[in-house]
Amino acid sequence: MTARISMIAMSALLAAMPIGALAQGFAPSFGNHGSIGIIDMPNAAMQPDGETSWSFINNGTSSGGVLNFQLLPNIEASARIISLDDWTAPGASFGDNTLDLKFRLVDEGNMRPAIAIGFRDVLSNGPTASEYIVATKSIGENLRVSAGLGWGRLGSSNPIFSTGTRPAVDNALGVSHMFAGDAALFGGVEWQTPVNNLTLKAEYSSDAYTGEQVFGDFTRNSPFNLGAEYRFGSHLSLAAYYNYGSELGFRVTISGNPNQPITPQDLGVGPAPVNARAADYSRDVSWAAVPIVRKKMMEILASALAQDGIIVQEGRISGDTLELYVNNNKYARQPMAVGRLARVMAGSTPPSVEVFRVTLMSGNLPTTTMEIKRADLEAQVDRPNAGPDSFNSTDFSSAPYHIAGEGVWERELEKRFSWRLSPNIPVNLFNAGGLGEIDLILAGTAQYQVSDAFALNLSMTQKLLGNIGDGAGINLSPLPHVRSDAGLYNSSRPVVGRLTADFQTKIAPSLYARVSAGYLERMFGGIDAELLWKPATQNWGLGAEISYVKQRDFDSFFGFQAYETVTGFASLYWNTGWNGLEAQVDVGRYLAGDWGGSFTLSRRFTNGWEVAGYMTLTDVSFADFGDGNFDKGIRLRIPFNWTLPFESRAATTVAFGGYGNDGGARLNISNRLYSTIRGNDTTDYYETWGAYWQ
Repeated sequence: MTARISMIAMSALLAAMPIGALAQGFAPSFGNHGSIGIIDMPNAAMQPDGETSWSFINNGTSSGGVLNFQLLPNIEASARIISLDDWTAPGASFGDNTLDLKFRLVDEGNMRPAIAIGFRDVLSNGPTASEYIVATKSIGENLRVSAGLGWGRLGSSNPIFSTGTRPAVDNALGVSHMFAGDAALFGGVEWQTPVNNLTLKAEYSSDAYTGEQVFGDFTRNSPFNLGAEYRFGSHLSLAAYYNYGSELGFRVTISGNPNQPITPQDLGVGPAPVNARAADYSRDVSWAAVPIVRKKMMEILASALAQDGIIVQEGRISGDTLELYVNNNKYARQPMAVGRLARVMAGSTPPSVEVFRVTLMSGNLPTTTMEIKRADLEAQVDRPNAGPDSFNSTDFSSAPYHIAGEGVWERELEKRFSWRLSPNIPVNLFNAGGLGEIDLILAGTAQYQVSDAFALNLSMTQKLLGNIGDGAGINLSPLPHVRSDAGLYNSSRPVVGRLTADFQTKIAPSLYARVSAGYLERMFGGIDAELLWKPATQNWGLGAEISYVKQRDFDSFFGFQAYETVTGFASLYWNTGWNGLEAQVDVGRYLAGDWGGSFTLSRRFTNGWEVAGYMTLTDVSFADFGDGNFDKGIRLRIPFNWTLPFESRAATTVAFGGYGNDGGARLNISNRLYSTIRGNDTTDYYETWGAYWQ
């Protein structure tokens, strides 16, 4: 009762503080759940927009990793992949893959606290599911206090009232459990000490830890937790906790922000100057009547651009127009490549050439054509408002597959064969019978380009070390084992992951097509066909894909098992144009024969950073699906140019979730059309057009 009265008094104190008595406090810190909070309890603080953090946690009753992302200035998301000790039986661990969300409803002001509403394991009634409302207020520059009301796990200790009956924990998708059942108060204090970067914390917890005490030797002796956090700069923090009078815990967090590159950017060679033509420039176009002159101009221009990572695939020059189809192999932002290209064209073509028509390609697929007037370029360079003026004066359109007409210069297919070796580190955290498994694999890829539309592709892997699949037990999944036997596909021998013949083309300026046949991925082979309608001037597109596949043998290069199926999807792609948010909806038939849909939401930053999360729900029953009746996961993409002081289009990708689930499983196709051409419409160019003059 004393603790409850103290919490009510703390809430009253927050609401009664006078105007001007408080100031915004120190930077927010993490709790032992890997999200912004006190220790076990949440608060209403937020990280800077876009901040991304990876935490490794062990608090005595659970351990694992958490990816925390500031999705928007007032929305925090956390993907937690944790192991709960002694949850189903003594000594047995339970793997839980959850998504947490927190929404800040009210920003902190001079008088008012920040107020947030949050969900742990949102939409799933799992063992950690809980909901809360919390208020946080800074007192001066070094003290922050919080008080809140929690349900579920956060309403299990000393509840003060009840809002109906909460369903028993079942890990199933649903909303009936939200804000239902007992509700309890929690709160805490964070103090930025005189020791630089050291924060001390104390809290009153409303989590009774009932489940952990059934089979394990954990005892909750006290509702009070203590902790300390130390920050090493802006990218690393360490924390230690003493929880419930019985347990020690620790956390390590590594952070980065897409908007704050580690190294200074754009330290390479600057763009070429633009020298305006004289008022009385020659308008003579007689030179264009000589084919050898036009050819020589194209060869010289293509050679010069290749030195800057821009490869001309096709081109045509006439008396007043220069058309180019190019691959940008260097610049992370496409408008930067176009701006530099326009400068080179202005400095290397006769003065009669007035129109520059540039088409950017993704692989062999032309995407968007930009028409730039040379007079506009000359008038805008080094002038105020050059950025918006240049975008508004550029005409955008969907590109045809080739430059139409005669006199087209084409690059010879000089390098038909290419190959690459790289390391690959797959991770299996809590699926397909595995727990914390990891492999180190050497991956090799090779391609033979038969023509501009047709290529042969091979990928092979050699496992160097690791333990994925070692802990897999008897597979009791009632569904076809399309993914749950994933561990059996791991081999110490060289493995052919992909051996395909791929044909990609454009049927119309806005209609793309692809057909892939062969060993499509490690577990399935067959034929896969896809269509994509995506106009360059439109921020949404539609796709359709259908496949006939057979399941491959576990340990042979080219054999097949008996299982075969037809799978296919209709897809909607939407680039919202707001804060880099993009959405994708796929509806259709999955590999195990189940029907359903997947929803993916991603946020892409102008420098190529991306964080994406997905959820898949099918008609498979809860009993058959396994861990819940739906699947979810998260993907993080970090571009190399965020860490390097020069331009690069390379990036590294880390994905978690969905390993080994038969329900909601799709083919792993590496060259789907939308992922190939993504980032090449006017919405994307508008967001990154600031690089045009760089």
